[in-house]
Amino acid sequence: MPAVCMRTLDDWLNYISSTHPNNVELGLTRVKAVFDKMNVQRTAKQVIVVSGTNGKGSTIALIESGIQSIRGTVGVYTSPHITNYNERIRINGVPVIDEKIIQSFERIERSREGVELTYFEFGTLAALDILLSSNLDVVVLEVGLGGRLDAVNIIDSDLSIITSVALDHTDWLGDSLEKIGYEKAGILRHKTILLAGENLPDSVFQHAESIDCPVLTVGCELGLMGDSSSPQVYCRHNGERCIFGKPPVLRLPLNNILLAFQALALLFEKLKITALFDYHNLRQAFESTYIPGRLEKLALEQEIYLDVGHNPHAASYLKSFLEELRADGKLIQVVYSSLDDKDVASLVSILAPVVDCWLLAPLVNERALPLANLETLVGERVENVLSFESVSKAIDYAMLQHNPNIDNASSENELITLIFGSFYIIEAAKKHFEGV
Repeated sequence: MPAVCMRTLDDWLNYISSTHPNNVELGLTRVKAVFDKMNVQRTAKQVIVVSGTNGKGSTIALIESGIQSIRGTVGVYTSPHITNYNERIRINGVPVIDEKIIQSFERIERSREGVELTYFEFGTLAALDILLSSNLDVVVLEVGLGGRLDAVNIIDSDLSIITSVALDHTDWLGDSLEKIGYEKAGILRHKTILLAGENLPDSVFQHAESIDCPVLTVGCELGLMGDSSSPQVYCRHNGERCIFGKPPVLRLPLNNILLAFQALALLFEKLKITALFDYHNLRQAFESTYIPGRLEKLALEQEIYLDVGHNPHAASYLKSFLEELRADGKLIQVVYSSLDDKDVASLVSILAPVVDCWLLAPLVNERALPLANLETLVGERVENVLSFESVSKAIDYAMLQHNPNIDNASSENELITLIFGSFYIIEAAKKHFEGV
C-alpha cells in the first residue's frame, strides 16, 4: 500500500497521476499480470467490448438504455469522463460511488507488487473488478485507444463491436485506415461475433476471417413495408432477417443506432429473453436516452449544443447537422479548442462552409494545443475568428444576442452556438453553465 493514507477518491486519483507513468504505454503484459493476481470472479452473463474511432460512447449508451428498458441489469465502462471520474463506471445508468472505486484501487495496489500501471490501466482494472463481479446481465466495455494493445483487451468478450475506423491517434495506431483497422480488430475472438459498423477497412474483415470470427453487418433499406422513400430498420433476430419500422429520431449517426439495435437483438437471444425483443419499445427507449456531450442541447433560452467531436470523421457528421440548421436561415458560431495531437486543419476545412464565426480558447490540459497554434490553423482556413483567454470568456461572448463579427447577421437571424472539440471543452462548458 502507498505510504500516504488515501482517504478520498481524489486522493487516490492524485496518487495514481503523480506516481505512475502518464505516457501512453500500449501493451497487455503488465495489466494482465495484475488482473490475474486480483482473482476477479466473473459473474457477468454477457460481456461486450466496443472499439472504434467514433461512435463508441453513443452506441454503448443506447445498449445500456435498451437493457434497462426490459429491467435487465447492465454495467458500463467508458472513458474519459466529462465532469466526475465516477461517470466512467456505471451500473444501471448510475455512476458507482466513491467507496466502490476506492476499494478496487486498494485491491489493485495490493496486487500490482511494484508493477507500473498508467492512469488508464489503473482505472480499467477498477472497472473490470467492479463490473465483472457484480452479477450483471450485461457488461459493456469501451476500448480507450485502438484495441489490440488496449488494457480492455485482456478480457475475452461474448460480442465484439467496431463502430467505425477513421484517421486518429496515427502516432500510435498507424498512418492508414488499414493499419488502424488491424489494431481495432485486435478485440476479435475465435467463433465470437463481430458486429461491424459502416465502411470498415478490409483489414478488419481479413483479420476476422483469419481467426474464424463471424461478422454481422447492420443497415437500413428503402422501399420496404410499402414506403418507397423512408428507410426501414432491419436486423438478424432468432436466425432470421427481420424488418421493422423507421429508425428512432435521435441526433446521432444512424450507424450507431443500428449497431445498438442489432447488439440488443443478439443479447436478448444470448440471455434467452427473445420474447422481450420489441422494436417499438426499444425505439422509445432510444429516443429518451440522455447522452451528454453528443449534440447535447442545453436547456437555455438560446439554442446551444455541446459535442465532444474532435476529428475529421466526427466533423463530417457535425457538418450535416449544421447544414440542417442553416437551411432554416440560422447563423452558426462555434466555441472551439483542441488537443495537440488532432488534425485541426482537416476538421476546420470540413466545417468552414457551415460556420459563420469561430470563437477560440485554450484548454486547461497538458496536452492542449497552444492558442497561438490554434489561431494559425483556424485562421488560415476561415475569416471570422476571435480569440479568448479562456473557454468561459468565449462562452460569455457567444451568449450575446448579436455577434457583431458576423457580417450578414440581422435581428431576423437566429444565432446558434456549438461548443465542441474535446471532452475537456465540454467539461469546461458544463462547469461554466453550472457556475463552478
